[in-house]
Amino acid sequence: METNVTIPNECSIAKVSSDHEPIVRAAIETYRRGFDKLLVSVRLLGSAARGESVPGSSDIDFVGLVSMNPDAYQRDVIAAAARKLTLTYPCVSRVDLETEIKGRVSAAREFIFRTDSVCVWGADDYTAGEVTISATSLARLTTPDLDKLAAGYRQQLKGPMDGDELGRFGRSVGKDVLKCFRKFLVLRFGIYRKSATDIHTQLVMYFPNDKETFDCLLRLYERPVERREELLRIVKMAQASYQGIEQRMA
Repeated sequence: METNVTIPNECSIAKVSSDHEPIVRAAIETYRRGFDKLLVSVRLLGSAARGESVPGSSDIDFVGLVSMNPDAYQRDVIAAAARKLTLTYPCVSRVDLETEIKGRVSAAREFIFRTDSVCVWGADDYTAGEVTISATSLARLTTPDLDKLAAGYRQQLKGPMDGDELGRFGRSVGKDVLKCFRKFLVLRFGIYRKSATDIHTQLVMYFPNDKETFDCLLRLYERPVERREELLRIVKMAQASYQGIEQRMA
């Protein structure tokens, strides 16, 4: 019998820290200036909206929903503003200002809107108290393709990257690869966690043979990596662990 998983939306404007409040206001103003009447709403996603962000380390992620495709100039204005906000607010590692066209949002992104975001401006068409979904559908909807990610990582690491950029890149790698392993928690135990630290805790509990891999991924997420070779080694280790768990669960 198929297992269903219920995911609560733990995000709330009330959970946004005082350090992040001026960033939220600046992001809203940026979207409003950049898109004008095209703008439908602005959403805050992830750890900042859950009140779980780590000062100086966590990103803060916004999505502006627009009624039609903005032109290249408008997108460039938003991108430039995101870079400026990143430099202005050192309490976050990066300010992401993404854009989605209403009515063309992917199923995976819509799921995130419903379960891990809050509307901070405009019409709220997505926020749900909780979402119930089959484990199979949840795993398919929320699991990145590890092999494709790894190939992309190797390609990106061939290009120029300073120490700060490598640290941010490694943090993203650690988080995204842990999310790949989350699939096994969902399918085997009906467990779904959102933060990298919570995913790591559950993985170590239920798949202790691969603890070294999970610990390396969490360290990538928590502490800047200094060498590209180390990052590539961890990605290769993760691919081997992933294949091993898949084989054991088959």
